[in-house]
Amino acid sequence: MIDLPIKLMVVVLIITLSVPLLTGAMEKGESNNAAAAMNSEIDRIFNAAAAVHYSGIGSTRTVSVDVPEGCEITIPGGAGSDGYSITAKYKGKDTGVRYMDRPPVRFISDNITITGKCLLLITSDMIDGISAAKVDIV
Repeated sequence: MIDLPIKLMVVVLIITLSVPLLTGAMEKGESNNAAAAMNSEIDRIFNAAAAVHYSGIGSTRTVSVDVPEGCEITIPGGAGSDGYSITAKYKGKDTGVRYMDRPPVRFISDNITITGKCLLLITSDMIDGISAAKVDIV
């Protein structure tokens, strides 16, 4: 009879210690899956920007983007290195910044945040002798 409460206490202790570890692992897995999905969508935007760059000034491409729930992709635009970047967030936390460097195409649109499904229109342009891509949500 004394053996049963000790076994029960050991089982409760193991469960108590395991639950936070399992919860943390599940949250990390969700974050990794969301980051992978956002990277895929960012690649689609980068590929369209490269296509209009190589096609010449005035050329356009449309890209259908589907950002997972709880995620957002931001194209900051502007001068400096921000103009070549796209940032990703999952549940308000940064998951990374990616740069358009091959070819180096600057995004000249003002700060655009993309969530959910949307259609983007990417147009090739030139600013101060630098190849640029204007991004608009259609």
